[in-house]
Amino acid sequence: MTKVIDKNEVRLPFFGDRLSFVRGLDPLGLQNPSAQAYSYLLPGLNNVTGRLRSYSFYCWLLTEYARQIQTTDPKEQKRFVRRAEYILALIAAHADTNGVAGSLYALRQLNQGETSFNIGSATYNPDGSTTNTYWQYSFGVFGQYYLGSIRQIGLIEEPLDASGNLLGIYRRTSSNKELLISGEALAAAFDENVSPENKGLFLSCLRKGTIDLKQVEKLTPDFNLAHIRTGTEEHNLLLQLMLDLDEPANAVISQKSMRKATLLHVLRYADTHKSGVEQRKFTFYAYQAKGEVNHHSDDCLFGWYYYQLNEYWQVACTAILNGLLDYLQEREGPGWMLVQELLQESTKEITELLIQGEVIDSGDVTIAEALTANLDPEQVLYQDLMRAEGVVRMAMSFALIWQLYQQNKQYLDRLEEYTSSIGIDSKHDVVSFCRKFDRYVTLPVHKFLEEFLLSNIIYRHQYVAYHKIGGGSQSTQKFIIEDNHIRHIGNFDPGFTGPRIRNLINFLQDLGLLDAEGRLTDAGQLQLAQN
Repeated sequence: MTKVIDKNEVRLPFFGDRLSFVRGLDPLGLQNPSAQAYSYLLPGLNNVTGRLRSYSFYCWLLTEYARQIQTTDPKEQKRFVRRAEYILALIAAHADTNGVAGSLYALRQLNQGETSFNIGSATYNPDGSTTNTYWQYSFGVFGQYYLGSIRQIGLIEEPLDASGNLLGIYRRTSSNKELLISGEALAAAFDENVSPENKGLFLSCLRKGTIDLKQVEKLTPDFNLAHIRTGTEEHNLLLQLMLDLDEPANAVISQKSMRKATLLHVLRYADTHKSGVEQRKFTFYAYQAKGEVNHHSDDCLFGWYYYQLNEYWQVACTAILNGLLDYLQEREGPGWMLVQELLQESTKEITELLIQGEVIDSGDVTIAEALTANLDPEQVLYQDLMRAEGVVRMAMSFALIWQLYQQNKQYLDRLEEYTSSIGIDSKHDVVSFCRKFDRYVTLPVHKFLEEFLLSNIIYRHQYVAYHKIGGGSQSTQKFIIEDNHIRHIGNFDPGFTGPRIRNLINFLQDLGLLDAEGRLTDAGQLQLAQN
């Protein structure tokens, strides 16, 4: 039957939402190999697990949930966890403790002079939503930051119902011969460090949904996540946990202990560098050592060498994209430019800068000749390109890429073997590029620059950005190409990824093995002597 359209009625086909442009992350898709490397080398923690004592606290909290609430309703467990986390946030804000998520929200309340706090309204809005509360994620800080790491390390598990389906709640693991450190043991150790009076007060405030400043002050000594009491069972178990197998629950499958190896390397670095250990200082050291200790290859340190090598690569490439977009915007603003013109003009200016810097004599010399230049060390080139902009940044980034190839080509076989052995997707990492680099050595420099800009930067970014769109309406594109013309949309600054070393250092400081400046303590010396 024919449908008759009423007068003034309009029907249009639906084509889809208009694209909106967002900042996004990793515009060239080169950071994933780095992330795979540090995930392998430091399992059981991440870049947002700020305090080691949170591990024992959550084991204790889940134990108390089972005792106090006794329901398998995920909503009730989320409510219980969120209320407890808000109390912790108030304690952290009052004690000026860093590394406890939600404490900024609590600090704003304290700065406003509030002395009585409604736990219910701080954790949920009247309609049950969590926007503008202490933490937006529905399962709180636990669900967003800690759950994966604590489960991986064998402290919690997700139980099944009678039909074998996951219940959607979590419980601490029970003590058994397979686990050196269980959630049950850690919960009991945390409980020993909390007075019966403060335990009752904490749980009473949680149930009632109110807490005042005096109660916060009273709870602070026992529930301060930055303070692990030395000589207690909790301190001992948390230290053993860091030194245990990477995945204790899968000990039959894997005896890997990269976390312990990384921890000991960090302590040794602090022992031999009296200024103390810092995250990037350590990875720079691993890169310079090429993964060797006393002229012998060390699997763990070699992994950190690979990580930093790939970091230099992804930063250099992202800096070239950044510089190219700066150049495009400077030339055309929001207007269009022929892609070929952009490539030719930017290549010309990069070449001139490389000549001025005495890296090459002309754009016609081959890459093989360019590689004989006396370039600055990688760390210096990195620091220089991070200070530069536009074409200057691009020129320095190409110099860094050439230096990376020159200084690491002799290790390519070992690097390829390493990435393959731990399952790193290396199709676009630094090793795969260096393997292909031999085909470029006979090219003139200007030809190499043009090809690299087109294939490794422009086409690569387009591919990654289109892949991220999927079926959505948000695009991370930094430029648009139409009819062989290109237009600037946005930009993205280069930078290293966070390899979890900073949080490992925080954990070691919480345990008293490093001092506040990252220097080795007597307790740290003892651990090195024992391991």
